[in-house]
Amino acid sequence: MKLSDYVAKVIKRLGIKCVFGLQGGAVVHLFDSIEKLGIDVVYTHHEQAASLAAVSYSKSTQNLGCVIVTSGPGSTNAITGLLGAWQDSIPCIFISGQARSDQLSYGKKVRQVGTQEVNIVDIVKPITKYAKCVSKKNEIHSIFKKAIKIAHEGRPGPVWIDIPVDLQWLDISFNPNEVKFSPKNTLNNKIRLQFSKSVELIKNSKNPLFVIGYGVTLANQTTRIKKIIEKNAIPFVTSWTASDIFATNNKLNLGIIGMSGQKGANKAIFDADLLVCLGTHLSSPQTTTLYDSYAPKAKKIIVNIDSDQLKNLNINFDLKIKADLKDFLIFIDRYFLTRNLQWKNLNFYKEMNWIEPPKSKHINSYEFIRNLSKRIKRRCCYIIDGGGTALYAGFQSSVLKENDRIICSSAISAMGTGLAETIGVYKSHNFKLHVCIIGDGSFIMNIQDLQTIVQEQINVKIIVINNNGYQAIRNTQNEFLSGRLYGTHPDWNLKMPSIESISNGFNIDYIKLIKNQNLDASIDKIINHSGPLVVEVVIDENQKPLFRQKFIKNNNGTFSPTDLSDMLSHE
Repeated sequence: MKLSDYVAKVIKRLGIKCVFGLQGGAVVHLFDSIEKLGIDVVYTHHEQAASLAAVSYSKSTQNLGCVIVTSGPGSTNAITGLLGAWQDSIPCIFISGQARSDQLSYGKKVRQVGTQEVNIVDIVKPITKYAKCVSKKNEIHSIFKKAIKIAHEGRPGPVWIDIPVDLQWLDISFNPNEVKFSPKNTLNNKIRLQFSKSVELIKNSKNPLFVIGYGVTLANQTTRIKKIIEKNAIPFVTSWTASDIFATNNKLNLGIIGMSGQKGANKAIFDADLLVCLGTHLSSPQTTTLYDSYAPKAKKIIVNIDSDQLKNLNINFDLKIKADLKDFLIFIDRYFLTRNLQWKNLNFYKEMNWIEPPKSKHINSYEFIRNLSKRIKRRCCYIIDGGGTALYAGFQSSVLKENDRIICSSAISAMGTGLAETIGVYKSHNFKLHVCIIGDGSFIMNIQDLQTIVQEQINVKIIVINNNGYQAIRNTQNEFLSGRLYGTHPDWNLKMPSIESISNGFNIDYIKLIKNQNLDASIDKIINHSGPLVVEVVIDENQKPLFRQKFIKNNNGTFSPTDLSDMLSHE
């Protein structure tokens, strides 16, 4: 069997139905074998797009994503998506073609040997769970087997396999059916005792609050967490990327926490007497840097599979449990957890999560997204670009139905990710309707992805929030730098192209919304449109965020943050 055929058979055996990549001299054999086997391939127009699409495909399918890129710059171009997979804990296989095996710089004090050759393994090691160059053809089986195991076990994440081109056409005799992953049971008596202690803490609390992160989805435990919460009537808050586990209108859903989260959700954190953190470790964007004063009334429990993460927490937890989240939820599901609940009027917190924007002739992006998402009746996937304008408006305003999804590379929060991630979600074939929320600055960063969207005829509504540059960064410049808007506004050396001209250039239907009038009719037109559509929504370039952290200006000109118990609103 040709080695590249073996790789293709392994990919198919793993249930990966679509591979993302870009052709190159060092990967033609790999793509040829994959195509011959009938696996779907999306050839993007930049390797960064391929890597981002593969990560969003993994998020949407709950399966491995797969990226194939050529040597040298092809490999380094994929690193942004790799970083997203690493920081969001997404299991993906990155496969790079490489120069011939006798022309490698591995282990040599040189900068380059072969044509377009680079020591990619040492570059990506810090942001992969496993990275290996195949040095002999017969290593391919053991390397793949190890990579698949490591990508899944413990805290998931990406792996990278580098394959010299001259090995790809050689014959091998291994059986690809042996490549599979079987999880191990890691429970012991110590962990069971910690589980029991957590049950008692929940039972004895009066205002418990579950804090749900994306780890619940990674552990495939969304159904079980819903059952536990419903049975015990325990209110909860979520991280950004866990906000799609429950419908927004769920009576126990108190919203999204964090500096760019929702006011009521953060207020609930500070009113709780117990936080049970599931699938989240409360990173600084969720807590601010005021770690010692975070949720001072509450005892805190965390369940996390990553021992290194448990050693490097910002928040002081009363009970740290190193365990698989699935095992923990199975354990606590045996019990009725609530005895003395004293939460009063949960609507008080829910109602704080939305404040009507001031009346204006301008469209308000928060209000627009809220109305759009409320009027969509079909199951939908919202892809939120990493630029600040899209992030804040998308997460603070979207009204999600049961089984809607939100996809976002939230950890890297990189501008320009949304279009590529839309492609990956589409290839999961889980959604008929997609909404990509993206800022005007982010939209033009990777416009080559529009060609792939047109080629695939993706039914996506690309909502381009036009704030005349980089509004989220301008907010920082206005607050801390006396309004010196270098590089974020057309008057300060940043010229923006025409969104309409770009759309026309790719033959994508286009709508422009300028005034805050007859928006319901426009939204209906957007929803009912079939195929790709660019909707340019022009907003006030000085529009205030819906919610944000408060800062106090000190006498010496510095600024001190306040905690999230009371956030500023755009009023």
